[in-house]
Amino acid sequence: MRHRAKEREVLRVSDLLNRDSVMLRAETGTVQETLDLLVDLQESNGIITNGTAYHRAVCEREFAGGSTAIGDGLALPHACTAGVAAPGIAALTLRYALDWGAADGQPVDVIFMIAVPPEQQSEHLLIMARLVNLLCDPILVRDLRRAVSREDFILRLSRAEAERFA
Repeated sequence: MRHRAKEREVLRVSDLLNRDSVMLRAETGTVQETLDLLVDLQESNGIITNGTAYHRAVCEREFAGGSTAIGDGLALPHACTAGVAAPGIAALTLRYALDWGAADGQPVDVIFMIAVPPEQQSEHLLIMARLVNLLCDPILVRDLRRAVSREDFILRLSRAEAERFA
């Protein structure tokens, strides 16, 4: 138990991203298209082993359970379900913001998709909490929107995370 608690303490959301799980200035026309693209990123990266099951869980959560838009142009679609090999995150910035049903009415242009296996529910909650904590910083969000490459996006998130949780 002690080892598991230590693992949670050092979990870094920026470590759950890599250049193949990030796409900048994507051009999608709908929330559904955007979710499809995010699932494809996760699946091609080996995080999702059953794209159909994961896609279904994310869409049920998004369209039946309420929007995952958290305000300020941000959304965090997620699922903790079978068909996920390991915790992972995919991230997109959009060229054209989409109406995601946010409570603040702001269209969404930065999306982080969180995938976690069902036996790691506590990690799911930890990842969500950590991401929300980081994304409360408007300077970080602005910097993520301005990232010039996938590596730059991850580096900006990693630096902010190191500063915030040092």
